[in-house]
Amino acid sequence: MATKSSSQCLVDWQVLIPTGPTLAFHAGCIVGKTIIVHGGISQRGSNSPCNKLFKLDLDSSIWCPIESPDSPALSHHACLVLQDRYIIYVGGWNGKARTSKVCVYDSVNNSWKFPNSTGFPEDGGLSSHTVTELSDGKILVIGRDGSLRMQRRYGNAYLLSGNPDSDFKYSEFSNSVTSRSGHSTSIIGHKVFVIGGRSDKLVEVYSGYANKTTHDSPLLTKLISISDKLKALPKFPGGRRHHISLAVPGGLFLHGGETFDGKCREPVGDMYLMTTKPVGNFYKLGTSSVGRSGHICLCYENRVILHGGIAGKNYDVRGETFELSLNF
Repeated sequence: MATKSSSQCLVDWQVLIPTGPTLAFHAGCIVGKTIIVHGGISQRGSNSPCNKLFKLDLDSSIWCPIESPDSPALSHHACLVLQDRYIIYVGGWNGKARTSKVCVYDSVNNSWKFPNSTGFPEDGGLSSHTVTELSDGKILVIGRDGSLRMQRRYGNAYLLSGNPDSDFKYSEFSNSVTSRSGHSTSIIGHKVFVIGGRSDKLVEVYSGYANKTTHDSPLLTKLISISDKLKALPKFPGGRRHHISLAVPGGLFLHGGETFDGKCREPVGDMYLMTTKPVGNFYKLGTSSVGRSGHICLCYENRVILHGGIAGKNYDVRGETFELSLNF
């Protein structure tokens, strides 16, 4: 079903593909000119993740399944791409427990590797966390971990080292990161911005880091210019989780998620721009009719693509694919 642009939104989502893989809390990335998504849940409230792989050709805008028998069943996991070929999947819910294991998918050979991963607490696992590749090749892992049975929640951050041809090793990096789940992590310049994932402390900033890859998108570059035309909010928006955020030059673009204020019973369509100089100035871009949580959002050249997620009061799992458009 097509979704119309909200008239008061300075940016909004336009339907690109009305019917795609019905998934939420899946993991997605771009390899070449292809979006590849893996796992997630396909039914509301399901505790049973799927192991399906799908690809979207960004030239033809056609979704296709990828047959891969060894594909693991995971949801609430995180991924990144190495060498424009290997997709590294970290952690997630396997249907029985949260795990910290690493899985490697070779998008060229359509094959899987399951390397050993050491250094993570034996009674711990990861879900609704984030992974970010640093300039030295290590992976910054931020998110929830704790007992597999008791699911204790305490803040932490880890560095994950390794490569597709070797094993992986976690090293504890910091105990200072506040406990979060369903947050987003972005590196802008030499600062890490951790957004949401809890009801308070919407924004945390850590200095002294550098992202290995940057994406210069003319569309996202133009987005930051709109802050000159808007008035900053007098205070931070309320806490939220399972939203998305994209780094723009000098700021972050945020969309969707579930709020903690008790007033909203469905995923929101709120869209914000947060500037980094000064840190934490928020500007409301509008409220889209596309309310989502547990969705993915990826940037390719001058395009921003959103897929799947939970929507509506019934928390239905959706399969539409949208593209971001600027209305200014």
